[in-house]
Amino acid sequence: REVGDLIRNLLWQFAIIFLDFYFTRGFARDVQTEHQKMRSVISATERIASALSHFDLTEAESIICTSPLPPPLHAAFTDILDNLHIYRPYLPDALFVDQPGGVKEDVPAPGRESGHAAIVFTDIQGSTATWEACPEGMKEGLRVHNTVMRECISKHNGYEVKTIGDAFMVAFESSSDAVSFGLSVQEGLVSAVWPSALLALEHLALDSDGPWCGLRVRVGVHCGDVDVQLNTLTGRYDYFGGTVNKAARMEGVCVGGAVAVTPEA
Repeated sequence: REVGDLIRNLLWQFAIIFLDFYFTRGFARDVQTEHQKMRSVISATERIASALSHFDLTEAESIICTSPLPPPLHAAFTDILDNLHIYRPYLPDALFVDQPGGVKEDVPAPGRESGHAAIVFTDIQGSTATWEACPEGMKEGLRVHNTVMRECISKHNGYEVKTIGDAFMVAFESSSDAVSFGLSVQEGLVSAVWPSALLALEHLALDSDGPWCGLRVRVGVHCGDVDVQLNTLTGRYDYFGGTVNKAARMEGVCVGGAVAVTPEA
């Protein structure tokens, strides 16, 4: 929807520029100068759109700040850039060209050629209640959680398909990598340093019956045939089919701190 709004905004801006040029400057002496200004705006818009489509926020920001854009168009691009910065923690690092392991260094999408992959879903247990009870602590806790997740994804050659809120969907070439990833996640979360505000909550405090403390994460694993399709908007591959559905159900019946694996995996 945001991309559609941007396109509509661009069309309006070009229409305004054209009418302004035609009615107020079209007959002026310095027609060549006005024509060059219009071309500069169009060129800058194309470069910004290209940078944003590749999630190159640094390049996009540089062009926006240095280009002679009409104020409404400048504001529209700035809003999109601000939103990408806000939601960046929820998006795969591999989308961003300035991140280690990003874009060109990302692992190939598992199952793209074979049609077979191991799918993993993760989710934070009780996250809604935790957000309501301790929003600031949860904000920092989510950063810790995402760091652990992405370190483990990289360690076990996973392909981060997408994040949905605080849930991760990850694909692997083999079941062994998927299960090893799940175990590494639980170990990493146990050893992570959590905000004291989170640990003050009863359901996140040190478990008297075990080593768990901090955010508890459910992990579900299933392996089988998959339908791999390219998302042309993000440039990432997504996964569909019964294998994906079963992996999601395994995560749903799991408990925080555990890894649920189907017999087929």
